[in-house]
Amino acid sequence: MGRLISYAKSIAILGLAALAVYMAMQLWFVSITNRSFLPYLQARFASSAPDGAGQFVRPYRIVYGSGDGSFDIMYSGVYNSDFWHYGQLVISELFQNGSFVTSTETDHDLLLLPGVAVLIFEYAFDMDATIFSQTFGRTGATFSNAGLTGFTAIAVHPPHEYDNAVNVFFINGSNTWQFSITPTAAQMRDDVFEIEIPSSYGAARSFAVMDDSLHFMPTFTQNFAYNPITVTNPYETQAGFLHLSVIGEQIEHFFSNPSSITQGLSGGGIYTFSNLTTVVRYHPWDVIEYTSFRTLGRTNPTSLIEDFSAAVAFINADPNINVEFHLAGYENIGRGHVFKFGYTINNFPLELAEWFTGPGCTNPLLHPIEITVDNGRVIRYRRVAFDFAVSSNTFVHAGAELLYEETTLGFSIGDRPFMRLQAIGG
Repeated sequence: MGRLISYAKSIAILGLAALAVYMAMQLWFVSITNRSFLPYLQARFASSAPDGAGQFVRPYRIVYGSGDGSFDIMYSGVYNSDFWHYGQLVISELFQNGSFVTSTETDHDLLLLPGVAVLIFEYAFDMDATIFSQTFGRTGATFSNAGLTGFTAIAVHPPHEYDNAVNVFFINGSNTWQFSITPTAAQMRDDVFEIEIPSSYGAARSFAVMDDSLHFMPTFTQNFAYNPITVTNPYETQAGFLHLSVIGEQIEHFFSNPSSITQGLSGGGIYTFSNLTTVVRYHPWDVIEYTSFRTLGRTNPTSLIEDFSAAVAFINADPNINVEFHLAGYENIGRGHVFKFGYTINNFPLELAEWFTGPGCTNPLLHPIEITVDNGRVIRYRRVAFDFAVSSNTFVHAGAELLYEETTLGFSIGDRPFMRLQAIGG
């Protein structure tokens, strides 16, 4: 009996100790700041993205046509679209059972054959063939044996009445590498490689390919209706002014312990929030910049995909990003990488002109988001402070004067310090 009583007392003491720790955490992290504790840790020490490799090889847009000479372009929802699911199916099958056909100069007449449906998966940067292969669980042998080291687009011809094969073209500027997949009898019976690609011929939103290129120019057979976007700044007061307290509330998620933040306004108009390991600045021309000085927790170098995954997880932890984003480019720096991300909204790209952070800026943003990752940890994060949303208003634009001047249909912002927002152009 004595042992049971002693055992019960030990459990009670442990329980009281745990309760005391919990209450202290509640007082320190929650009651004092009137914020939830977990979001700080999740944002500051963000875990890897659920599928960093899958995000990395996702195209930034998909051009599709039914074979009638008219095309449409998908920007929003690419990752979960039927088109990209089909593309992944084809690519996986290519690595297992595909065969290399030939390497030639890029022939756009061959890529866009009349009467043959096509899907074109485009990347905003030069995709490394080896890394691409590895994300599909393969070595780079399929591509290296064909002499393919990188590409910016993949064109797929599904089976059609003249050819039961699936033809796949990897395009890098003036060079194209063609591969072929011959479906098995079972795959043909089950229509594994069949896909319906709708025609955009005669639609208000459609594109035509320009001569001798894969640039697609918007065409309008009737007035084009679209919803413009609205721009808000979550760091401003309701009256439209910047204030330390409002900005401070919006940037607390960057800190593991918000109660340790010191803040101030410099003579150059920069709002600064910092502790021993982290500095967040709000620059005069509406750019948020996060910098971490925390000691690296590992010495083994990380891979490109690991660094990219950390970047995506960091963006996902930012509550003030409410639009789709995609990888627009990257570069190696020492032990890490700099990743640049573009925005997509309402099935249009958001094109950013040079965005300076303030007077005297010599390193403007060229994309809405820029992240530097060193050994798997985000050490710098810059982005345009604005949030974008689709307006409920509908505009109608004839567009005739823009057809031969612009090859991008989308929203553009730029010309700091006076922001200009256009509905068409880019």
